[in-house]
Amino acid sequence: MIGGIFDRYWGAKIAVRFAVIVSIIPAILALENLRRLLAEVEKSSDAMALLVRLSVALVPEHLSAAVPVALMLASALTVRQMILRGEWQIAAAAGMSRLRIMAVPLAFAALVAGAQFAIRFELRPAGERALDAIYHELQTGEHGLPLPVGQPIELDAGTTIFVGGIGGGGTRHLEDVVVRRGEDSFSAPRADIGFSPDGGVRLRLRNGVGVIGAGPGQARAVRFDRMDFSGRPPASGVVDNDAMHQFDMLSGGALLQKARDGTPLERRLALTALVMRADSVLFCLLIPWFAILLGKPPRRKESAAGILVAIVLVVLHLKLAASIEANFAAHVLLAEMLNLGLWTAAAAGLVYLEQAHGEGVVDVLIARLVEPLRRLRRDRRALRGRPAAPRAGGAEVVPFSPGSRRPAMGGSFVPGPERSVSAVPLPKAAAR
Repeated sequence: MIGGIFDRYWGAKIAVRFAVIVSIIPAILALENLRRLLAEVEKSSDAMALLVRLSVALVPEHLSAAVPVALMLASALTVRQMILRGEWQIAAAAGMSRLRIMAVPLAFAALVAGAQFAIRFELRPAGERALDAIYHELQTGEHGLPLPVGQPIELDAGTTIFVGGIGGGGTRHLEDVVVRRGEDSFSAPRADIGFSPDGGVRLRLRNGVGVIGAGPGQARAVRFDRMDFSGRPPASGVVDNDAMHQFDMLSGGALLQKARDGTPLERRLALTALVMRADSVLFCLLIPWFAILLGKPPRRKESAAGILVAIVLVVLHLKLAASIEANFAAHVLLAEMLNLGLWTAAAAGLVYLEQAHGEGVVDVLIARLVEPLRRLRRDRRALRGRPAAPRAGGAEVVPFSPGSRRPAMGGSFVPGPERSVSAVPLPKAAAR
């Protein structure tokens, strides 16, 4: 019956480790993205507030990546500790079957899969929408004008502007602006600028002068009260306008609606998004099988190579999911069925290997693969004149006798000179 002392003890250990790891990984990812976020908001009028908003909006994305890693590590580290302490063996000796012991990590994985469902279908799309809104605010100049002062800015393929200063107080006024379009130049002490959400820029010079070509080798100066320019600078938008990104911002219900009522392209993209979100949830149910089998060390050893393999498997799953989403959207259902089938077969293969070769079989295989490298290292040390480290269990046991000696290059027992073999009386048992 689930819920006994062993189950509560087993589940509490997994839950504590999971909570710690799932808190650490998003913090590490946030620190990794800190420099990029600072570069995006450093020219805004309220950089710190925007930095906090961006960091909070990224939390669901970081959590969705941290959940499978935390579940794998929490389960693997817990079973490793229980085996090293003998608690796993006690449970098995008490008559608990493999499936009965696995009931606790499987139940915990089901809870984590539910949390991953909420993250991927609701929280992460909300975070994507919040990020999109912040980037639109930055692009439209609501937090200051993100323009480099004193450097050329391409308004379009044939127009370049130079800005001498930006008005304070979050205004959209530029100072000492020069615009060059082909052979013509225009300058004004003041200009107004506006941004559109699609990355377009509108510039209006006020009370300026211009120098325009009037013929071969001739120029003409003009004065103007107002002159407008517009264009779309290359890569001016910070908002991702990719079609798949637009579906990343939709919740699960909105995706289902698009998959039913949208255009053929919308239905395909919505189905791809739904399948890949479901993949991250279903994989959580497979994780305990990998974690328990890879977390067990070999008997009478404390190797932890299997835990590193478990982490590699989680990363490999994330990479495969991204590859399916990017390259197999036209046949996403078939690709996903094949993907889950391969992971299920891998878990079943690990179960078979453990039953056939014992616990910690992956660690043993890795040790065998590494052994030639260790032997080569010992041989190199011996060639350099350094004594190789003695191998465990390699010492030779030699019987000891007060009047005996051992030859320099042999392993057999040699009687001392003062006592010949014939002088040693044989035991009665030997004489018989």
